[in-house]
Amino acid sequence: MKISRRNFIVTLFSSVGVLCSNYLTGIKKAFGVGKYSDLVVIKTQELTQKSIYTMVEQGFKELGGIERFVKKGMRVVIKPNMGFNSTPERAHTTNPVLVEAVATMCKKAGASVAIMDRPVHNARLCYRSSGIEEVAKKVGVDCVYMDRDKFKPVKVPGGLNLDTLDVYEDILEADCIINMPIAKHHSAADLTLAMKNLMGVIGGNRGYYHINLHRNIVDFNKAVKVHLIILDGLRILTKHGPSSGSPADIKETKTVIFGTNPVAVDAYAAKHLFGIEPSSIGYLNLAAQSGMGTINVGAYSTIIRTV
Repeated sequence: MKISRRNFIVTLFSSVGVLCSNYLTGIKKAFGVGKYSDLVVIKTQELTQKSIYTMVEQGFKELGGIERFVKKGMRVVIKPNMGFNSTPERAHTTNPVLVEAVATMCKKAGASVAIMDRPVHNARLCYRSSGIEEVAKKVGVDCVYMDRDKFKPVKVPGGLNLDTLDVYEDILEADCIINMPIAKHHSAADLTLAMKNLMGVIGGNRGYYHINLHRNIVDFNKAVKVHLIILDGLRILTKHGPSSGSPADIKETKTVIFGTNPVAVDAYAAKHLFGIEPSSIGYLNLAAQSGMGTINVGAYSTIIRTV
C-alpha cells in the first residue's frame, strides 16, 4: 500500500502524540499528580434518607475513598451552615441527613467528630431548628457550641483586606476540616457557598466583615485551609437569601458537589446549580486573581454520577 507523504507525517505526529500523552499520564500517576478528579458531582432522582446516604458513599468512593481524608484517631470538624433559626425545609441551613451521613462515615473510619458553627441567631435555637443537633446525637458525635474565648489570631497570607483573623481554636487544631455549606442566594454576596461559609469559624463583628465583603471572603479562605468540601445542592434557595424566601424560591437540584478547592466548588455550583457565570461574582473573581484557582469550570476534571 502506498502511503502519501502527508499521511505519513500525520500518522507519525499522531503516534508521537499518543506516546507523549501516555508517558505524561504515567509520570503524573507516579507522582500523584492528577490522580484524583478536581470535582465529584453526585446527583439523585429522589431525595430520601437512603439516597442521600448513597450519594455520600459514592462521592467518597469517587474521591479515592474516605481514607484519603479521614483516618483512625483523627479529629474531624464538620462545618455545616447552621446560621439561622430555620427548619430544614426552608433551605437556609445544611440538610441534616447529609450531615448525618458524612458524620456516620467519619465515625466509622475511626475519627472523633465534632460539628460546629458560629450562627447569626441564637446558637441553641439554630442548632435545634436545623435538625443537625438531633442527628449528631443520633450518630453519637459532638455538636459543639463555640466559646467566644477560644478564637485565636491567625495571619492572613497575602490578605486582600485583612492582615489577621480570629479563627476558632478547634478548627486550628483539627486534623481534617470538612466544610459543608448549603448553596443559596445571598443579598450581599450574591451567593453563599463554600467560601462564604467559612465566616462561621471566624470571630469578631460580622457587620464589620460585610464592609468589603467580597475581599474579606477571600481572606477567610487564605487564613483557613479546609481539607474537603461537600456542598449541599439538594434543595437550593434561589432568591431572597440568606434567611428569607418562600417555597417558590426553593429549587430541588438534587446534587451534592465534592471537592478540595473552594474556588472550583463555588464556580461549579454557581454555573450549574444557579445558572450564574462565576465571573459575575466578586469574591470568585478576586480569588482567581489571587491565584487560588481558576473560575473556568471547564478547566477542572469532573466526575458526574447519578445514584
